[in-house]
Amino acid sequence: RNQKNRGARLTDVTPRYANTWSRTLRLRGATGKEITAGGGKCVDEWWETSLKRINKHCRPNKRHRSKIPTKSPVRSVTKAKTKSGREVDVVELESSEDDKNGTAHHDNNSDSDEDETVEARELTGSIEKEKIPTSKAAFKQSPFYVIPSVLNSRDVLHPDARKRISGVFKGELVYRRSDVSKALRANKWLYQGRRVKESETEQPVKQVKKRKKPVGKGFQALTSYGVSEKAQDDMISSIDKNNRRGGGPEMDDLYGVWQTESWSPPYVGPTDAIPTNEYKNVELALINPGLTHMDQPRLAPIARKLGLPYAPCMLGYEGHGGNRAPTIRGIVVHDHDVALLREAFAEWESHAAEKERQERKSMILKRWKRLVFGIMTKDRLDREYG
Repeated sequence: RNQKNRGARLTDVTPRYANTWSRTLRLRGATGKEITAGGGKCVDEWWETSLKRINKHCRPNKRHRSKIPTKSPVRSVTKAKTKSGREVDVVELESSEDDKNGTAHHDNNSDSDEDETVEARELTGSIEKEKIPTSKAAFKQSPFYVIPSVLNSRDVLHPDARKRISGVFKGELVYRRSDVSKALRANKWLYQGRRVKESETEQPVKQVKKRKKPVGKGFQALTSYGVSEKAQDDMISSIDKNNRRGGGPEMDDLYGVWQTESWSPPYVGPTDAIPTNEYKNVELALINPGLTHMDQPRLAPIARKLGLPYAPCMLGYEGHGGNRAPTIRGIVVHDHDVALLREAFAEWESHAAEKERQERKSMILKRWKRLVFGIMTKDRLDREYG
């Protein structure tokens, strides 16, 4: 059976015959967000995994082909005698035509791989040749085309996007979806392993309003309580002056990926101070090389007693919406202090376990003492007054 299926493979050729590939993906159960994020790739993991498993059994891989034994160049070995009567071995070799026939199978396998690559390239080209959508709603879900009016508040176009304009839709230029990227604040780019270039810090690609701080639950006293009408008029006039000067709501500066460069946290040496943020803790996502996060409980008092430098570690945020709160767990210490802290923590654990055992033993003895004393008291009362 394996010999019969050798060289066969299964390929999804739907993109070659589908008029609108994005609509096909929708019919396969993909959401609009998955289609735009996938860039036109099939998001059905079960289908893709099934094809890979079937092709793995149907077609030999390179490792299998390398194990195919090659034909020996020696055809036969016979014994013969020379004129002097000495016996020698006569070796007969294969001809060059036989070699060509023996390598034909390997050539077919390499041709099969080349055909598969060409076919995959053709299918990808068929997907990318999808027609430009004819409605604004279709542009929102298209994995290949986009117009500026359907972009989100933090989506930006690459500066070179005008070189790849695909057309015009109702007076708007149609761009490639691949030229759209997310713009982030400078501190958010650090979590992506990038930082804003110094030359670009004064030139944000976009500005958006800062998010309002969540309003606390319960009664909130107004700042105007106890203020006279004249003071209120002065406050209103000062706000109007700021608005006329151009002062408005606070804005966040956003930067595109082309304004950033690769970045990684700097190394912290054994004698260097532990760098912390404005809240005096270290974020686990931005931890520096040379530092280690230890999440065992009660490590901070142990490190303080040993005189070791440390800082609390922030793992992230918990909660939803405006009720999110930072999660602080464990401490961050230098790499060379980890072994010492672990030994001290093991000793503290054993001491705490022994202390807990002694306290439990003392509590048990007290309870037994109370029980025996009660029985003896009852017995004495029965004897004296019973």
